Amino acid sequence: MKLLIPTHLPTLRSFLYTACGSICLLFFSCGGDQGGDETLPAGEPPAPKSDTAQVWMAPESAQQVVNPHPSTASSIEKGKAIYLQYCVTCHGADGAAHVPAGMAVKAANLLTATPTQSDGALHWKLLTGRNAMLKISAYGISDEDGWHIINYLRTLTKS
Repeated sequence: MKLLIPTHLPTLRSFLYTACGSICLLFFSCGGDQGGDETLPAGEPPAPKSDTAQVWMAPESAQQVVNPHPSTASSIEKGKAIYLQYCVTCHGADGAAHVPAGMAVKAANLLTATPTQSDGALHWKLLTGRNAMLKISAYGISDEDGWHIINYLRTLTKS
């Protein structure tokens, strides 16, 4: 179907293209309704799909993994930059997920979900992804940078 917009209204055409593009970007930057089970860390079970009421637990082996990057100012700043670029759309600047995209995809409130989990468990979740939260590699974020994101998340819960 061809969108019929009069050629004498270039401003309206630009506005419509920009609006449609922004909506698509918002949807796809949060992962839409895609799962994240394409490639899992070796020996790890796939994350559960679509049952948002189910508690999402990392495997015991992942929970025991220690963050190899100390929580330094440099690491926190790196994690913050990545978070603000890729995560803020759904989890919000404060991590509480009280933003339209976060509420639409039922994003986790990181202020309550993060403190009770080990760094290893959080890293496994970043690597695995679930529902609207794609695995970080889908955004080109490295495993190493996942640890920096976790160091930044820890600062949100201390506020």
